[in-house]
Amino acid sequence: MQYFKNFLFLVPIFFITSCNFNQVVMNPDLKNNYILTLDDSIPQKLEEKILNLFGKNNDGTKTNRVEIFVNEFQFNDYTIYSGSAFRSLETEISATLVLKILKQKKIQKKEIKIMKRYKSNELNPFADEGMIKTIKDNIYSEILNEIIIEVSIFEM
Repeated sequence: MQYFKNFLFLVPIFFITSCNFNQVVMNPDLKNNYILTLDDSIPQKLEEKILNLFGKNNDGTKTNRVEIFVNEFQFNDYTIYSGSAFRSLETEISATLVLKILKQKKIQKKEIKIMKRYKSNELNPFADEGMIKTIKDNIYSEILNEIIIEVSIFEM
């Protein structure tokens, strides 16, 4: 009976302490701690989002700062054809980029790849263009979230 009381006491405590999850976000006051280098292959929309988050601080002083290199962005789409009319049924859009983070002697290099699929059997071409635009915006947001996570993990 004593073990059962102890068990009932520990279970709620375990659940309360394990729910300590916080969202990973960048502190806007830490923009001066990063040196950001972007490649010419990065799209303008994604470049603006990254610059708003990290800022572009290339004043030459590299002491105790994290250098972030974002380059080799590629955007591909792959159309899947099928059916009796041999029309495209789905389109797969993928975006990849290489993220390199370094601070003094610690280096981390990672390839980020985001892939989305959508049904492309629309009869209206404007709806198809709108869907592609929406998916690109979603991909850019996911890439930005991945960069935030990688930088946060690197600094831990």
